[in-house]
Formats: sequence, C-alpha cells, structure tokens
Amino acid sequence: MKSVSELSELYEHLTQHIVPGPNSYSYFVPFLLLPAALLTPPSVLSRAQVAFLFLPAIVACQMHSWYNGGIDVISLDLTLWSFVLLACRDPRQTHRRIWTAEPSASGGEKGPRGDVEGVVEEEYPDGLARRIPWVFTLLVSLRLTGWKIGDPSHDKTQPPARLSRSAFLKRAVPIAFESYLILDATAFYVRTDPYFTTSGMGIDHPFPPPSAEMATWLVVLRPLPPRLVRSSVLAGQIYAMVTGMFYIPLILTVGLNAVGILPYEWSPHTWPLPFGPFSAVTERGLRGLWGNWWHGINRQITATPGRSLAQALGVPTNSLKGFALLTISAFFFSGVMHMGLIPPDPQTSRISALWMRLHIAGFFWAQIPAFGIEIAVSKLVARFVPRALDWSVTRVLTTAWTVAWLCLTLPLLTIPFRELWYWHYYPVPVSLLQKLSGKAWWTW
Repeated sequence: MKSVSELSELYEHLTQHIVPGPNSYSYFVPFLLLPAALLTPPSVLSRAQVAFLFLPAIVACQMHSWYNGGIDVISLDLTLWSFVLLACRDPRQTHRRIWTAEPSASGGEKGPRGDVEGVVEEEYPDGLARRIPWVFTLLVSLRLTGWKIGDPSHDKTQPPARLSRSAFLKRAVPIAFESYLILDATAFYVRTDPYFTTSGMGIDHPFPPPSAEMATWLVVLRPLPPRLVRSSVLAGQIYAMVTGMFYIPLILTVGLNAVGILPYEWSPHTWPLPFGPFSAVTERGLRGLWGNWWHGINRQITATPGRSLAQALGVPTNSLKGFALLTISAFFFSGVMHMGLIPPDPQTSRISALWMRLHIAGFFWAQIPAFGIEIAVSKLVARFVPRALDWSVTRVLTTAWTVAWLCLTLPLLTIPFRELWYWHYYPVPVSLLQKLSGKAWWTW
C-alpha cells in the first residue's frame, strides 16, 4: 500500500500533467460562498451588496487556486455561474421553482404539499428549512429546467413536457448503445490512421497505403478526402463521448426512481432530453446545430452575460444586434470554459499548455463569424432565390455548409487532443469490431 506522501505525489502528478484538478484549499471555498450568498435573504443584503461582498471573494479564491494548480472546467464553470447568479440575475427576487405533480396510479395527480392542481411555483422561501433545498436545487439546475426566471423566452417552456419512464428509456437506451458502437468504430479506425497519433501531421496529409488485413469498410473510406474522413471521425467520437456521459448515468438514475429510491421530481425522465432533433441541423445549419440539436447544459451560463449586456444597452434580445450579443457571449465563454481541459504542464505535449488551450477555445470562437455568415447568406437566399425551390435542395445545401465549416474548424481540437495522447487508448473495454477482425474482445 502506498504511503500518504506517495499518494500525494501521484495526485499532484495527475493534476499537473494529465487531468487538471484542485491543488489548494481555496479551490473549494467558492463551493461554500455561492450558496451562502444565495441563502442570505434580501431583507439582510440587497442584490448589489451580495454581489459586492461575495463575488470578489469567489473570484479571488479561484485565482489563487488557478495560480497553484492551473485552470479546470469545473472551477471556470463555477466562477461564471457565480457571476450569472449574483451579478446578471437576482434569483431571490425573480426565480420561482416549479413543482410538478407525479401522476398517481389511479390517473390523478398528487402534488407536493398536497397541491390539487399538480403544479406549484415556489418563490424564494422565507424559512431557512425550505430555503436550503430551494437554493441548492437552483445551483445544480444548470439548464434551469423546472424554473421560471423572469425571461419570457425561457419561462414559456416551463414546466417542460415530461415523458414516462418507459418512453424515456425507449429513447435513451438505443442512443447509449449507438454511442458505444460509434466509439468502437471510430477508435478502430484511429488505429489505422497515423494522423491521430503523429504530432505535427496535417489533416490533409494523404492516407497511408491500405494493408492486406485492413477491413473492407476502412478501405472504402480511402478515396474520400482525408479532411472529411478525419473530421467525421473526430465529430463522431465527440458526439459518442458526450451522449454516453449524458445518457448512461441518466438511465441508471431513472432506474433508481423506478425502485422508489429517487423522488419523482429528481428523476431525469421528467427533464427535457439532452439533445434536440437532428433535423434542426439540416433546416438551420450551424444555428440549428448549436441552438437546437446540441446539448444546452451550459447555455444559461454562457449566454446570460450577453443577454444582460443587451438589456443594459436597451437592445431587444430578439433583434439582430441582441442575437449577436448572445452568440458572442455564448461561444466566447464556452471557449474559455473548455480551456480547462488542458493540464498546466502536459507531460506528453510538444507544444505549450497555453497554445493548446487557445486551439480549443479557437474552435468555439470560430463559430461566431460562421453565425454571421450563415445569417447573411440566409437573408440573401430568402430575398433572391425562388421560394418554390425544393425543400430537399435547401436542406442538402444547408447540411453541406455545416459539414464544410466543421471540417474547417474541427482540426483545431485535434491538435490538443493528439498532444494529450487521447487516441493512444481504446475508449471502450469491449470491442465488437476487434473481435470481428480476429483480435480479442477485451481492449483494456
């Protein structure tokens, strides 16, 4: 068994060179300060006083922790969430938690605290006993599902439509299985393409000659442009990893509700699905991809500063200028947050941590001008192209534009991922494709 000092050295090596994480006590202080700020009633401290007292302390603690251990996604997320809740909004005055009744076995409704209507909107509670769960529920509700916040565009969607457990599982289980297969297929492909493991190789570098034992479906890909194939592989892996991280825990959690361990209002089948319809991409391009299809777990965090700026300037958020401010805010802060994926001193990288972080952020920042291009072109098309143009043609063109832009920008992510040796390890323990190719099932 390792000694405490050896474990400490191992942890420091892990957080400095492989996966960023906390390395000082100051990292944890904001986790206490933010709920303390929201638990303080308006009769004690006003919105301005809470922001003035708590927000600088939260930022100072985070900066101290970043100085000692580098930035990471969680601390960046918490800092921005604190800014949103304490500076951009006033949850104690404007937010209302929505309780929705659980359907009873007889078909009626049984609401919380005996409410017969089935829906209760709970304002900031006066009593501490009810205020504590109210505040902590708000803190973990990153999408603000089940909350009315004083924003008509959000409030009109609350409470969201709810699926039954069986309907949720019928959607979630196939998606989780699909994600596993995509991870297996893309990882199997990566083993045949040196681009994903060779530092400095460009995305347009020609494919190596196919080997005699290469699977037929891999040989078929060789005539396609390398940029298209490699970008598709990266996009597939990202999609499969993210959907797997969402749906697998959600499926398990719904199971806890089914056996009575988890309350109804905490069961994920009562929430909106993480991803929207993929048809939004073919209809609206990048705006549909990021605004409707892709998960919006951080959208309330990253877009709110832009919304607050628009309101301060008197710009309607449904105007073109307001949409621009929201877009810039959402993608700028998304880029900053994802910088936290890079450890302070990557042990396998030939380039600096800062340069790797800029590559990751650059992918998100590059979506901002793409939105401008897409809006300008869509207005020109609406003005000059006949409306009788077949809808399938417009969808094909919209999809082609989306694919082209992703092929241009996704390589920005490849560089840091490759330097961190992400593709040196098989992401799934059991591989169907490896078994079909005559190798062992087990990959770890």
